[in-house]
Amino acid sequence: MKRILTCLLIMAFVVPLAFFLSVITATKAEAASSVEEARQKMLEEDRRKEEEAGRAAEARKTATAELGAKAKEAGFIALSESRMNWSEAKAFCQRQGGRLPRINNSDSWDGNNPPLRGILIDGFGYGHRPWSEVGLPSDCWTGTEYTDGPGYSWVVSDRDGEVHVVNRHQSGGRRVVCVP
Repeated sequence: MKRILTCLLIMAFVVPLAFFLSVITATKAEAASSVEEARQKMLEEDRRKEEEAGRAAEARKTATAELGAKAKEAGFIALSESRMNWSEAKAFCQRQGGRLPRINNSDSWDGNNPPLRGILIDGFGYGHRPWSEVGLPSDCWTGTEYTDGPGYSWVVSDRDGEVHVVNRHQSGGRRVVCVP
């Protein structure tokens, strides 16, 4: 009787243990499979993102090249891809062998005379006509400082060929077009 009881106790312990171990083994295999599937999905997602980034970079490069070609056709010598503050913009144009365009052929202007519409922006003519025809970006720096506010310079705007005053050290900056 003791033997039977001992056997039953052993079986009562061994059978659930064997079942438990088989479940753990199966669960480990499923977990490993799930981890591998997740890893593969992440790798695929990373490849897809890299391809998209490559296509986007190529599209930006093409658009920049087209815009640069249009700018050169219109008589500009360079166009920045990125935004920069005024000091960086001046240095950028100097490296390109040019300078920032000026308002009324002047390094400084208070904005009172002549009126903001129809002003002469060298490299652009009067107002905004060549700018919009060429398709240059809005809000680009000029080399003309604002005489009534130290630390401010004029920016050519996209709004009806107007210019406006901006802090030269503004974060985010502006795009740059350089003239010879």
